[in-house]
Amino acid sequence: MTSHGIALVTGASQGIGKAIALRLAADGFDIAVNDVPAGKAKLDELSQEIVEKGRKTCILLGDVSVERDVEDMINAVVEHMGRLDVMVANAGICITKPILESMFQQAGEF
Repeated sequence: MTSHGIALVTGASQGIGKAIALRLAADGFDIAVNDVPAGKAKLDELSQEIVEKGRKTCILLGDVSVERDVEDMINAVVEHMGRLDVMVANAGICITKPILESMFQQAGEF
């Protein structure tokens, strides 16, 4: 099956990242999936779903807040899949707390 390209999706073990990875696979992209090591089991399951769609995949563990991890991820995609055409920077965390607490903490006043 011909590929439309190679995509890397960060934060792909669950939620929006997983949905993006599956959609890109359904649209004909081969997918490299990333998350932190704690998400490895979920990435394994996602990779199986991608393979079942007839697409190639690879798992890349790393923390997108660490520049060296990001460099290593990009290099690994090119090494294992031949190139990188699309990168979806989806990874992130949501810390829920009152806005004033967040503002004062950033200003160093909390």
